[in-house]
Amino acid sequence: MTRRTWLEWIGKATVISLGADLLAACTRRLAHPVDASSAPDPCSAEAADSSLPFAPGDGNLDIYSGWPERTVDRQDLEGILSSWTLTIDGLVDTEQVLSFASLLCLERLDQVKDLHCVEGWSVLDVPWSGVHLRTLLDLAHPLPGATHATFHTLGGRYNESLPLEIALEPSTLLAYGVGGATLPLEHGFPLRLVVPRLYAYKSAKYVQRVEITDHAVEGYWVSAGYPYLGDVPADRLRPGKY
Repeated sequence: MTRRTWLEWIGKATVISLGADLLAACTRRLAHPVDASSAPDPCSAEAADSSLPFAPGDGNLDIYSGWPERTVDRQDLEGILSSWTLTIDGLVDTEQVLSFASLLCLERLDQVKDLHCVEGWSVLDVPWSGVHLRTLLDLAHPLPGATHATFHTLGGRYNESLPLEIALEPSTLLAYGVGGATLPLEHGFPLRLVVPRLYAYKSAKYVQRVEITDHAVEGYWVSAGYPYLGDVPADRLRPGKY
């Protein structure tokens, strides 16, 4: 396996089910696979059950065959693996800085939801896995007056903002996986925002910072003239899928 192939595999690997220790080992030695079966569990005993409602390799990843790629700023996988962290700051009592492995140790949210693009296409029944924003805010403790969350991305171009009431809806999450595998790089690895009832341009990819603020921020596409909220029309929303 070439170094490039190995790096690409990391972005699609089943690290959610294999364990966070595998990804940590990958960041230390990118070119050498690690046997996760003999590695210690890096998560505490209180961490969420690692079982998945969908098994890696059961066909769910076929979903990518009909999923167009719309990427404003392509990212470098090796650079992400060597340095990426998620920061939660702004109007919070306790700033948080989390590694990818740390995210895998938090309570995981699994949900099957649709993704709708403003261009007219949809990807149905996406089996997402990730972390709900409330889980992160329970660590950071927002201060009085906090009203919005701004999601900053790698490179700083494709940022997005949501009112906290939408960011905290049950179906909104920061996703790191699809179908029991990590997100492919082209779909936002290591972390992307997912807001199923809003158009996909609100679901920013490559998130590295969540800033809690007292005001809205115009994101990349909103600055280009798209609506701030980007609600998907009711006739495109399927019951239970948003």
